[in-house]
Amino acid sequence: MKIHTDVTTLSKLYPIFQEAGIEGMLTGDLEKIRGYGYPELFAALLQTGGIPEVCALITRSETCVQPASKGKKPWDQCSREETMAVILAFFFSLIGLQAESQHLMNALQTALRQISS
Repeated sequence: MKIHTDVTTLSKLYPIFQEAGIEGMLTGDLEKIRGYGYPELFAALLQTGGIPEVCALITRSETCVQPASKGKKPWDQCSREETMAVILAFFFSLIGLQAESQHLMNALQTALRQISS
């Protein structure tokens, strides 16, 4: 699964992040999110109900990462861990840590394969 950080994706994410009060993550205005760690960012998105839409936009997929044997699962049925991994990978990619982003996505896929075995 690929993480998208292009301008089109960021533009679609902006209203969701703005509603959550964390648009500084997209604009680079970190003053707007001073004191926020990952749990606070995730909580802000969780509070707005935007997590499934955020995951769908950044992956351009309506379903979360699943082993082939499990079929497809919509983002709103995915676990906290599944969505957190994708959102973290997005943030890593957004700040220029593409290798770390890909490593996180690979680790998620490996973990899901082990769970389904």
